[in-house]
Amino acid sequence: MAELVGNVLVGQSGGPTSVINASVAGIIAEALNHECVEEIYGALNGVLGLLQ
Repeated sequence: MAELVGNVLVGQSGGPTSVINASVAGIIAEALNHECVEEIYGALNGVLGLLQ
């Protein structure tokens, strides 16, 4: 089965809490475990920042 190859975009919303920080850390750690992930990007100001 062919794998999808490309980039990861993380867009979290909300204040800087330990839960959100842990969620983002988990997303990044898991993405780094996959060779098919080429780059990891973070959306400044979360989803709202991405839409602007």
